[in-house]
Amino acid sequence: MCTLSFLPEKDGYVAAMNRDEQRKRAPALAPAIHRTGKLTLLYPREPSGGTWIGGNARGNLLALLNWYSMERGKLPEKSRSRGEIIPIALQETDAESTKRVLKQLNFAGIYPFRLFGFFPAQREIREWRWDAERLAVKFHEWGRHHWFSSSWSDERAEAERGSACERTWREDLADPTGWLRQLHSSHIPEPGPFSVCVHREDAATISCTEVRCGEGELQMRHLSGNPCQAAEPPRAISIPTVADFPAIG
Repeated sequence: MCTLSFLPEKDGYVAAMNRDEQRKRAPALAPAIHRTGKLTLLYPREPSGGTWIGGNARGNLLALLNWYSMERGKLPEKSRSRGEIIPIALQETDAESTKRVLKQLNFAGIYPFRLFGFFPAQREIREWRWDAERLAVKFHEWGRHHWFSSSWSDERAEAERGSACERTWREDLADPTGWLRQLHSSHIPEPGPFSVCVHREDAATISCTEVRCGEGELQMRHLSGNPCQAAEPPRAISIPTVADFPAIG
């Protein structure tokens, strides 16, 4: 269960992702800088090491949603976490090299997912979909988007949360990050399983991660806990970016 939002800006983008999980799930670790042979990475992580969202020094962002619509019926036994995908794929510099790595990975034992890749140097958005049998790719235009998942119903989450996103959107926003923060803590039309900020007896929004890429850096803020109860934005962690992004006219 998650909500992912993306907004392009003149020199980059802003994004936010609510992570909705069982209340008994162990808290994740705050975003940290991870250095690899190719690139510097920035992401929060599970105690086991995986993650659901992360960025790199090229300004690329990867975010993963569970694809509950594909979990109906008989599935192979789950033996691996979806969270192991991003730390591997995030080490690549662009959309094409990310595609090659994903095609080489063995997803046996991993339940269905939708992996979104945002590549500002190419102004590309790609969505890789694993349905437990094959990996397919879908392309999205470089523009505002919102994506949703819910273990109760992906389709209903898309309809109800999508309506909330459109009802609050304005073309003349002076503060896109502030709008995303407000949206991801909202309860339109009421707190519940299909509001953007989720409230269920067994599950809830347990964190919100904000990302801003531009002006030579990729910046991440991570709120642990329900975003509607946050007193103030958390401290940002950032890494320098090494790519020039085409400006939006």
